[in-house]
Amino acid sequence: MKVIKRRNRAMTMERILRAMGEVIAERGTEKAGINAVAEKAQVNKVLIYRYFGGWNGLLEAYVQRGFFLSMFNDKFIEAVPDKVPLSDASRVWTQHLVDLFREFRERKASQDLVRWEMVNGETELARRISTFRDECYQKLISKIAPFPGEDPQAVTAIIVSGVTFMTLVGNQREEMLGIDLRSDAGWARVEKAMRHLLEGIDKQL
Repeated sequence: MKVIKRRNRAMTMERILRAMGEVIAERGTEKAGINAVAEKAQVNKVLIYRYFGGWNGLLEAYVQRGFFLSMFNDKFIEAVPDKVPLSDASRVWTQHLVDLFREFRERKASQDLVRWEMVNGETELARRISTFRDECYQKLISKIAPFPGEDPQAVTAIIVSGVTFMTLVGNQREEMLGIDLRSDAGWARVEKAMRHLLEGIDKQL
């Protein structure tokens, strides 16, 4: 009986978190709320307070359990091998970044949440979410990032912030420096450039 209850609780929590993403995608983070999430998930809002403690806990859980982006949760990071041969490190690391941004471009809720964080960056909730995300990057960098002597944190920060900005800009305009931000061909150029940048660092070592 206890096992069934735990399973039902886990399924309900997942349904709530998925509903959270749908509500943010439809309304934006600023206009999303517990009532809307409860309605979308078809649950009593009391359950949201019971399981997550309120809006802040719900938003943090959404990020920390991989609903924001897959890599931002402990299970994903634990599954990443930490003994990648040096000869493969650059390729593996680059592919993780490429996959991350492919997913980010597909998730309107994640994009809106980043915009919300930029506007509300001084709030405690935004800082906690940002800190959690940075910690995930650090864990991933410590496991597989190549060129440890070339400041992989700074390299990653440049690439992450640059592609994040381009993704958000792509919602406002079609091109940036002649790159079509609304086509697969345009983003293929960006991914190719990312690979060349990281390969270039490797060749210098």
